[in-house]
Amino acid sequence: MHSQPRELSWGAFFGTPERVLRTASFEYADRIALVPDALVPRHTHENAHFVLVVRGTYVTEARNRPGSCGEGSVIFNPAGTTHRDRFRSEQGRFFAISVDAAIAARIEAVHPAAAMFTGEAGAIAERARRELHGDAAFADLILEGLGLELAGRVARLAAHRDRQPPHWLLEARDSIHDRCTAKLAMSDVAAVAGVHPIHLARAFRQYFDCSPGEYLRRCRIERVRELLLTSDAPLADVALEAGFADQSQLTHSFRRAYGITPGAFRRGKNVSSAQERLDAICESRD
Repeated sequence: MHSQPRELSWGAFFGTPERVLRTASFEYADRIALVPDALVPRHTHENAHFVLVVRGTYVTEARNRPGSCGEGSVIFNPAGTTHRDRFRSEQGRFFAISVDAAIAARIEAVHPAAAMFTGEAGAIAERARRELHGDAAFADLILEGLGLELAGRVARLAAHRDRQPPHWLLEARDSIHDRCTAKLAMSDVAAVAGVHPIHLARAFRQYFDCSPGEYLRRCRIERVRELLLTSDAPLADVALEAGFADQSQLTHSFRRAYGITPGAFRRGKNVSSAQERLDAICESRD
């Protein structure tokens, strides 16, 4: 029997805010994720909002890009969205923009379900985040304008986001995933798909919001994560098995994705203390 999703009121997220500012139509909050991946419950957001992934690997149920996404990704969740979006580690950082009902309705008319964006949408959200931490003078007016700019930009990005990727592109992605631990050249992937490497790169970013090389690194990091959870092999051996040149390259990529070193991830944290933190967070919102 499944429990009811936890309901989160306006501006509530599974993360501690470092800075918050409210404007006429938005609330901006720069947050650090505290709840571990496995402990984030299924939950419902009362209000529409954007989430900018600032640091770490974020798992989303957004209809057009389900799965893991990285820094610079922007997710729009309409009011009433129920999901289990969360970070893969305790070191995630995100920028949340809560949207008032009138503006949210304009976006929801185009995006009735959660959707993910990169590119210009991510750049606008990052500008807003920098403004939040900048000079306080006129920050509310500037942030109000940036929020409206983001809402308008996202509302325009509707048509191609709902198209399914071509079959050859899905095969290319699967080929990268299945061969991620081997030495892999994108020209070989493009040749198998029957397209030019430039066309592969352009289509890959359009549909999957990352380059083929970024996706390859993501697959290797996921492989490392599996090995760290299931084996006691030395990190140098884990690096080679996952396709990295050496332990140093592995550590750099893993820290960038999860915010911690592979060794720290393997050691982990006490589950009961993590559960206590989750309970405390939840109780503070009730």
